[in-house]
Amino acid sequence: MLACTEMITMCLQSAKQEHMRKQQELDHNQNQGISLFHDIFRRADKNDDGKLSLEEFQSYFTDGILTDEQMQELYYSIDRQQTDNLDIDKLSEYFTPHLGEYVNVLSALEKLNVAILKAMDKTKEEYQGSSVLGQFVTRFLLRETSTQLQSLQSSLDCAMDAVHDQGCPGRRILKKPQDLPMQRLSKRPGRRIQKNMCLSPTDPYSG
Repeated sequence: MLACTEMITMCLQSAKQEHMRKQQELDHNQNQGISLFHDIFRRADKNDDGKLSLEEFQSYFTDGILTDEQMQELYYSIDRQQTDNLDIDKLSEYFTPHLGEYVNVLSALEKLNVAILKAMDKTKEEYQGSSVLGQFVTRFLLRETSTQLQSLQSSLDCAMDAVHDQGCPGRRILKKPQDLPMQRLSKRPGRRIQKNMCLSPTDPYSG
């Protein structure tokens, strides 16, 4: 009986620890996503005063769907005191509850950005001194990374077209097959990246 009780207690403790671990991971991802979200808003602040005027708000957020009047209404629904100087912290707090799954997306983008920059720095340092095989593998990985990113971009383009068409049903334009995002992928994305990076002008194996 005692052994059974101890086993139940251990199971409950294990479940509680797992729940706490998942909650901490979720909180960490949310904090990372919100941090990047906050940085995105700072880009709208053209004069770097920590606040957004109505003009800055409209210039940055206008999406071709909402009218100027609707954008102004949205602005003043956040800036309830109509100061015409919207605090970025308040703007972040307003949008954060609506992030949904994009919290994870923004968190992943932040991690991806750091990882890519780190890899690019390492490549610049080591590529020229690498063996022929090492340089070949690096070029392959660059091409593959570029292809994956372009594939994601194509998916985002399709999603943006879809939501834009839903927002403007009267202006919907059927696209020709050659105009679709998937058709814009380069056959040799790696060649362009290799030339841009100029890692080793003397390398006979680079494109």
